[in-house]
Amino acid sequence: MKKIVFLLAMVGSAAQALTLDQYLEQARQKNSLFQAYEMAVQAADDKVDSAGLDLSPVLTASYLKGVDKSLPSQISNERNISQYSIGLAKKFITGTSIKLQGDLADYKNPGTAFPGFDQYSTGALGVSVSQSLWKDFFGYGTRTKLQREKSAAQIERTAAELQRRAYLIQMEADFWDYIVASEDVRLKKANLERAEKLQKWTANRVSNGISDKADLMNIKALTSLRSVQYQNSVEDLKTAETKIRENLGLSADQATPTIDGQMTQERNYIKSLASSKNVLSLEAEVARLEASTKKNVADEVTDQLRPDLSVFGTYATTSYNRDRSEAISKVTDSDYPKTSVGVQFSWVIETDAKSGARGASQKEALASQYKAERKVKDGVNAWNELLRKYQVAVSNVKTLEDVATFQRERSKAEQDKFLKGRTVTANVVTAETDAAEAEVNLLKAKSGLRKLEASSQLFFAENNK
Repeated sequence: MKKIVFLLAMVGSAAQALTLDQYLEQARQKNSLFQAYEMAVQAADDKVDSAGLDLSPVLTASYLKGVDKSLPSQISNERNISQYSIGLAKKFITGTSIKLQGDLADYKNPGTAFPGFDQYSTGALGVSVSQSLWKDFFGYGTRTKLQREKSAAQIERTAAELQRRAYLIQMEADFWDYIVASEDVRLKKANLERAEKLQKWTANRVSNGISDKADLMNIKALTSLRSVQYQNSVEDLKTAETKIRENLGLSADQATPTIDGQMTQERNYIKSLASSKNVLSLEAEVARLEASTKKNVADEVTDQLRPDLSVFGTYATTSYNRDRSEAISKVTDSDYPKTSVGVQFSWVIETDAKSGARGASQKEALASQYKAERKVKDGVNAWNELLRKYQVAVSNVKTLEDVATFQRERSKAEQDKFLKGRTVTANVVTAETDAAEAEVNLLKAKSGLRKLEASSQLFFAENNK
């Protein structure tokens, strides 16, 4: 397999040439903008993992110290309180909330007239359970909220991945532009050198009276044109080199590395996608996730506006003793329990604000769904168009390879005929120009083919996402 190796100004000894994969890997590591996109993807992954934070266990602890001199004061005129509390609460996906609570309180009543009540301690250890029977019916609202949080995080994740891939594609395009610019310089330089040789040879023929002066002027014009083309190609190469250096994060004192570009090597990603079903664009996936999120938001709003009917119950053991340690040791005794059960109902009265909130969320969800359906269709069309262009580009490269070969052979034949005096200068000039243009066109076609392959990274197979 033929390799095209290009060398730009190097400082020091020659380094190993970078292949496309090595170049992209180095760009990933050193390009600050790409690293920012990478961090955005990782941050979005963390947000996906953080969905359902409301279902995480919550540990609470508190300490209270107070002095109560308020009336009425049946035991004493002053009550000093020290209260300790610790609890663990958890909400489940079913909408059930459970809380474990432990309390300890120390009371001091200086100046009390009741013996034994100057100080004492109380303790309580209990569990409380609540369950919604209408709003958030057995966790419906909780699950809807969880799905909404996951969908919203997935939107950020997919959008960040879209940016990351787009920038990676751009860096790969810069790689191929650099390859084209480097090879274009080589071709333009070779064309100029051939024109200069032809000009010198024609000048000798004119001075010997074998050729006309018009032939010499034609060759000089060609040489001047080739000189301009060569200078322009050098400038294009400098521009392409600047992008390569930016992508690799090179400092001013670092040399541009040698680039090893294999333009005949196909990328496997587009081939893998071409054999897959249900290929979607990342842009369409973002739209689908947005529609899913809007749908969840609408369901969540509807659920929040429902009447709330919930049942709850508590059970706690209690203890009482003058000595704190005794109060603590007996806190699990079931001799003096506290129990309660209840039901609670609440309802947001129907108003324009309530119906407006519900209607707005439902209409936004429907609009987002329509947009997503359109984006999916556009994505499918874009993928089919990409495949069509790719197949045409493959065919064009093969054709242009033949054209370049024919033009090279034609140019050589015209030069041989010219040296033997069997053709005119105009034919040689035309053949030279056509051969040079064929080489450049072939190079650009190969570069375009590689760019089309790279752009396929904006698509994915749904079953292999």
